[in-house]
Amino acid sequence: MNSVADEAVVEGFDRSLCRSRVYALIASGLGFPDHDSYNKFSDGSFVAELQLALDVCTPDLAEEFREHIAPDLNLTCSYEEFEALFLSSFETNMPTPSAALNEGVHAYQSNRPALLLELKGFYRNFGLQMETAANELEDTLTAELEFMHFLSAKQWQAETEGLSAEAYQLAQRDFLERHLAAWAPLMRADIAAKVTAPFFVALAELTERFVAAHLEQVRQEIGS
Repeated sequence: MNSVADEAVVEGFDRSLCRSRVYALIASGLGFPDHDSYNKFSDGSFVAELQLALDVCTPDLAEEFREHIAPDLNLTCSYEEFEALFLSSFETNMPTPSAALNEGVHAYQSNRPALLLELKGFYRNFGLQMETAANELEDTLTAELEFMHFLSAKQWQAETEGLSAEAYQLAQRDFLERHLAAWAPLMRADIAAKVTAPFFVALAELTERFVAAHLEQVRQEIGS
C-alpha cells in the first residue's frame, strides 16, 4: 500500500504511536520475508521492539507476550529455511494445505468483490491505495495491518499537533469492528490447525489479542 506513513519509531510514551509500531512490526512478521526483516527476527531486535511498544500501549498483553509469546519469536534457522517455512505455511499448499492470510477466505466468501470494494473505500477515504506492482488484494492481512498502522500514526500526529483525532479514532473502531478484529480469530484458528512453525503461530496469537485489546481501548476513548 503506498502513501502509508513511514514506520513510526517508538519515542516517549505515547499509546497511539506505540500501537502504530506494533501494527507495523506484526505486518513485517506476517508478510513475505526479506533479508532486513529476517535479520531483526533472528537477532532479537524484533521481539525487543514489540515488547517496548506493547509495554506502553497494552501493558496487560505485554506481560503475556513476555512470558508466553516472545519465546517463539526468536529464529534460529537460516533465511532460506525461513522463506521456505513461509511459503509452505501460507502459499504453496505443500506438503499440507496452507493457511490463508486473506479476509475474503475466512469471511465474505460468497461476495468477496463487495468486501474488496468496501476495503478499497476505507483506504481511499484516507488517500491510500494498494501498490499495483505488489499485485496484492485489499483484503490481505498485511494491507489491513498497515492501514491500522497508518491510522494510529495519524492519530498520534493529530494529538501532538493539538488537532482533533476523532476521525482517525472512529475509522479505527469501524475498521476493527467490521474487518480486522472480526476475522483475526478465524485466521488464528486456521494457522493453529495448519502451520507448524512456532513463529507464525505465535504471531497469529499476538495479532488476535492485540487487535481485540485495541478495539476495546478505542471504544473507551471515543465513548462508544
